[in-house]
Amino acid sequence: MLKNNREGVIFVVIFLLTGMVSWWMMLRPITDYDADRFDSLPTELNGWQAIDLEMDESVSEMLNADHNVQRAYFHEHGYVVFVYIGYYGTRRGGTPEHTPDICYPAQGWSIADAAERRIGGDDGLDLQEFLVEKDGEQRLVHFWYRTGHSTGITSIFGLRVEHFWGRLTRNRADGALVRLSTIVRDSDVPAARSRLLGLDVVVEAELARLWEGEPEGLQTALRKTGPSEAEGDES
Repeated sequence: MLKNNREGVIFVVIFLLTGMVSWWMMLRPITDYDADRFDSLPTELNGWQAIDLEMDESVSEMLNADHNVQRAYFHEHGYVVFVYIGYYGTRRGGTPEHTPDICYPAQGWSIADAAERRIGGDDGLDLQEFLVEKDGEQRLVHFWYRTGHSTGITSIFGLRVEHFWGRLTRNRADGALVRLSTIVRDSDVPAARSRLLGLDVVVEAELARLWEGEPEGLQTALRKTGPSEAEGDES
């Protein structure tokens, strides 16, 4: 009987503490950040020159981000990498409503292969890689999620954990989806991967600069990695 009473008291205390913390987080004023800063992502990155791409209204409505950046980065040798950044503020929960594993099939693409990769060693950047196919065309896709204090997040669950910790410690839970893709020519996936890895590094480094603060140790790891040598033909 005594044991049951003790367990009941512990449960009530935990319940009350959880409620108090949740109520405290709800009452704290939310700090808004200017998402237009992502428009300052350089249009020239390590020899790649970008043009802004207009987003289809139906796609924009589906993504429902607070701010979108969509560009095509061209290399002088004819390669192209498409870069998309979708920013979601704290008031929106900082989480994309349509993630790549949902968006690509919704647009008629099938996911032929999926893997998780890391750039830069132990302190580097984790990302998800998809090989998608549609009407005989293949594209290689790299994407990850980031917040104001963490990056290389590869799942929505991980992003929500970061958001909870961010609200608890910094009253901030904004986040972004970062996605890069390129056309796979002649089934040469390694060449397509090389193109993406080179821009993964520099795009993330620029986002860390634009975002307030950056994950400790990441910039050093990315600088050590450096951009990959682009291969293949992209047009």
